[in-house]
Amino acid sequence: MRTLFLAFISALISTGAVSQDIKYHQDDRPQGLKEDKYNTYQTDRIGEIELLKALEIAGVRVFSIPVSPAFEKEYKLSVSADEYVKGEKVNSIPILDGSNTYIHFPGDTMPPYFDYIPKLTLFTKDDDTIQTLSMHHYGGSRSGIVLKRTKIEEWQRPGTQFYNWRAYSKTDWKLNEEVPLLVYASAWYDEKFKIFRFCGVVDLSHSEEATQELFDNSPHYYVISMKVSE
Repeated sequence: MRTLFLAFISALISTGAVSQDIKYHQDDRPQGLKEDKYNTYQTDRIGEIELLKALEIAGVRVFSIPVSPAFEKEYKLSVSADEYVKGEKVNSIPILDGSNTYIHFPGDTMPPYFDYIPKLTLFTKDDDTIQTLSMHHYGGSRSGIVLKRTKIEEWQRPGTQFYNWRAYSKTDWKLNEEVPLLVYASAWYDEKFKIFRFCGVVDLSHSEEATQELFDNSPHYYVISMKVSE
């Protein structure tokens, strides 16, 4: 017992001596080194494109849509997803319906101020037979919007059916007009080559002809549009 007691006292003395030698010094290491000391996640090599590709593999896409021209007065702002089957509009899903302004508190103090929304951000998640959307902006958000993928009977051909996202780069709003932002569309069956295919255009603002080919051939698609009105 005496031996154990002496060992305990020695440990306390040793710990006290060590603690007296430790001094304060601000940790100026980069944040990445603090959180990933051995560079396990290769932050010095992996860039934004790789991260976005990884999200896409996981079924997640992110679309950032700047508001242009910038707002200079208050308007009504709405966003909707219109569903088309064989070129005919069959449904319209509201995504956003409100003002183009938001409230903020400079320095977390009163009174609050308002400013104009500079962009919209859309997050999409692929869940087997549906796409789940979330729309975010500085004034708030809405989630749980569902776009269903539909199997039309004549699609039952050999091959793989799939959907793709396509975006418009030119999204300048015009008062009281619907401006398309994004398209979520199904591939179509090519009888000549016996495969499902999708038009090659990526930027739907680049070629009206290629964009129209998509709308003419895709049996099922959604057009997400923005409308600014007084």
